[in-house]
Amino acid sequence: MNYELFKHKNKWIFLVDMRRETDYIFSEITKASLKKQIKNNKKIWIIVNKKWFSNGIFCQKCGYVPKCNRCDVNISYYKINENKIGLCNICKTQYNFPLECPHCHSAEIKEFWIGTQRIAEYIQTEYKVKTVIIDADTTRSQKKIKEILEQKDIQIYIWTSLLNTPIKWVELDLIIFLNADIGLNIPDYSAAKNNFHFLYDTFTSHTCKNYIVQTFNPEVYSIRNACKMDKELFTIEDNQFRKKNLYPPFSDVCVISYKDEIEEKLFNKIDIMYKDLLYLKDKYQMNNLEIYTTPPLIYKMFNKYRYNIILKWESLRNFMDIVYTKLRINQKRFKVDRNTENII
Repeated sequence: MNYELFKHKNKWIFLVDMRRETDYIFSEITKASLKKQIKNNKKIWIIVNKKWFSNGIFCQKCGYVPKCNRCDVNISYYKINENKIGLCNICKTQYNFPLECPHCHSAEIKEFWIGTQRIAEYIQTEYKVKTVIIDADTTRSQKKIKEILEQKDIQIYIWTSLLNTPIKWVELDLIIFLNADIGLNIPDYSAAKNNFHFLYDTFTSHTCKNYIVQTFNPEVYSIRNACKMDKELFTIEDNQFRKKNLYPPFSDVCVISYKDEIEEKLFNKIDIMYKDLLYLKDKYQMNNLEIYTTPPLIYKMFNKYRYNIILKWESLRNFMDIVYTKLRINQKRFKVDRNTENII
């Protein structure tokens, strides 16, 4: 079996290992459950963490991935009738869907990371049932959501992860997480906590009995403890991770960031500030203070390059008071987040 069953008082949670599945969209147990629930005219909720049709394309010959000219992100694609339009999720610049690779001119173009539109198309093709997509772009009010959910001819609702709050007047028979790994690949200390609550809050908020959780990381403690519905154990394991790596609440973290349209100028500013910080660290003998530089998750936004300096220490507040006094950092276009909740 490619899944593990967690039985609770009134809920069954199936944790599926997608590494052992041949279909990367729906696992075998998901397909079987869909057929059964559709046949019995049941209500199904599919949670997809990507909007539109796909989150990008790549060339199978050279590996080229088109990115926005103004931002360091993949171009996402959505479908209007039969036409696909590219869009940057940051600056909203539009692009045409390429018929060939802009780099090597190969026609071997493939899309990756399925979105809500693609799931709706897949279900229509495979199961011949009507679906509706509910996300922040198309449905902006509870009244509109209620109108959609009260339509009797709709069995399957496709939601983004941003809208996984319960709808009290809808009885659901099956909830499917197509990708429970949401956020886990983000290099941030709060990634596991966000991932856990993404699942746990859905399990505890709904009266639905059956849940299918598809993941490529079935052993990750945030996913497993969510499926166990064990908040206490998750907190223990997450605190162990945070303590080992000096993250809050066991250490203070500060992010000093800078951005500029000229990349060389950005590096010069970051390098000078980094050396000044190291000088103050040595001068005041704060040996346990950790300082390092790193690019953020999105290196370029709106034509401006970005870079971070991360500081971690139990007594970081004292050091930052010195930084403000000696370096006058607030006058040098640096942005300082002294109580940051993430480092991306």
